Amino acid sequence: MLGMNKVVQATELAKENSRAIWAHALPFLAWFLMMSLLGNPSGTRYAIQTVGGTILLLICRPWRWYAAPKLRNVPLALAVGILMFAFWVGLESEYSRSCFPRISEFYERWFVDFTQFGKLRPPMELGENGWHHYDPRATGWPLFWVHIFGTTLVIAAIEEFFFRGLVYRWMQGSPFSQKDIGRLDNNMCILVAALFALEHREWLMGFLCGLLLTWLMARTRDIWAAVWAHAVTNGLLGWYAVQTGSYWFW
Repeated sequence: MLGMNKVVQATELAKENSRAIWAHALPFLAWFLMMSLLGNPSGTRYAIQTVGGTILLLICRPWRWYAAPKLRNVPLALAVGILMFAFWVGLESEYSRSCFPRISEFYERWFVDFTQFGKLRPPMELGENGWHHYDPRATGWPLFWVHIFGTTLVIAAIEEFFFRGLVYRWMQGSPFSQKDIGRLDNNMCILVAALFALEHREWLMGFLCGLLLTWLMARTRDIWAAVWAHAVTNGLLGWYAVQTGSYWFW
């Protein structure tokens, strides 16, 4: 009887682990599938993507396997989010371009966009009216705010539950959902940061931010801290893009 109970428990644990894997992975996979199918995600197309991602998050509810958000971690999450934003735009800001042009150009040539390795960013593609397709004058303000919501909160949650919640712990063994999110494994942290970097055009900053986000989750033992930090960075990037016209960051 004891042996049978162990078999039943192992079977139930395997089923629960499988449910957890799909709950973490499906929103992420669907988001990128929508990107591929919808093409250039501007205006209505990005609204569809945002609504689709939100619905999948609410259906899958990957947060079921975690403790509730802890307010005491919000200040640190905000600080990390602001720091990551500074990293992301710093070497390509107007200040860096004017004060440190050679450093800025070197960074842009060798640490931005694998497909343009050794080259400067190509000029932004503008519409017939001279506006970028992310510009609120092109999308309209209602769709622009949907875009802000999607890039700030929806994709931040999707990516954090996938990279930090699933991939980082899955690499440490099975069942991944029972692995301690407070454990900081340096090798796995670097590997997940590298995978996170490949998803971003600014791959060096993606790598550094990936390290910071995993550290933040482990430090606070709270995956929501990483979600908040990620959301702050993305929200600031959206604000910066609109203020400066630097839509390549968004």
